[in-house]
Amino acid sequence: MLRLFICLLLLLPAVSFAQDWKIFDQADILFTAKYPASWVNKVKEGKRVFFTSPSENDADDFFQNINISVSTNPEYGTTLKVKDVIQDIVDKVQQSFNEFDEESRTSFKWNGMDAFEITYTGNTKSGDVTSVRITQRICFYKTRLYLVTYTALKNSDVYAVTARQIINSIKFKA
Repeated sequence: MLRLFICLLLLLPAVSFAQDWKIFDQADILFTAKYPASWVNKVKEGKRVFFTSPSENDADDFFQNINISVSTNPEYGTTLKVKDVIQDIVDKVQQSFNEFDEESRTSFKWNGMDAFEITYTGNTKSGDVTSVRITQRICFYKTRLYLVTYTALKNSDVYAVTARQIINSIKFKA
């Protein structure tokens, strides 16, 4: 009986990841990513790419989303380093939020490059009182700024693990 229980525990993660995944690889977009088939993918103005979660239930009116933008500037990664601009980015974000709270800030290597990930909570000054948790990942690669923003409700995020898998699957194109 104990062996059966252990086998079931070991198989549980495999079952949760058994959903179908697609590969986003559009020729004119400077990255690839994997995302669940149940998520909606859209490319918007400025070649910003969005992955939007499915509804959690019939009453769900908030959809978690990942927004990925890539911009180019000859100074990115050359004269400007990500560690030198990260505080300016946080300061600008903070100005657009009420009840801003930075939860975490970490530096790490992403696609072999220096990167930062910052998670903060608050509600926008646009009048919306919905409290959100936003995680941003920022990296310079070949004079490009890769900015990934994941938005979820502050107190409820059933897609956090899936969002992390999508973000971690992003590969920069040469």
